Amino acid sequence: MPYFREQGSGHIIQISCIGGLVTGPMSDNYSASKFALEGMSEALAQEAKHFGVKLTIVEPGGYWTNLYLKMQNSHPLAPYESLRDELARQFSEGSVDSDPSLAAEAILKIVNCDNPPLRLVLGSMLFDVAIDSTKERIATWKEWETVSRAAERDISAPEGYGKTD
Repeated sequence: MPYFREQGSGHIIQISCIGGLVTGPMSDNYSASKFALEGMSEALAQEAKHFGVKLTIVEPGGYWTNLYLKMQNSHPLAPYESLRDELARQFSEGSVDSDPSLAAEAILKIVNCDNPPLRLVLGSMLFDVAIDSTKERIATWKEWETVSRAAERDISAPEGYGKTD
């Protein structure tokens, strides 16, 4: 950031994943780290914008890299077998692993863009998941709007608030 601030421009590309927007069974720790990364990145984007620096969070889908050759799984627990089977079925119905050069091309498009997005989802299935989960959140917020709004009303500051000795 000191370099970007000094030059008054720049573009930070933060690589995350769809796990920073939505989560699923057996991905709690991974998603927690991605949610945190994206929250930090959103705050940094607002800060950096003041100095003419852009930030884009890239949420890529699956790409054929050597990750799959080196990945190790823990010993599966029997009670989770049906859940693992269900997840495997879901992923087989639309998940596509692709050529990493396509992700690189997409990232270069945003790097060379005057007004890049804060977030860029890469991949058709993930794009649909991001849209659907956002629609679900909005629907839930609207359903509970009266409860949300009723949880706030203006009151006077507590006695002694803001006083120093």
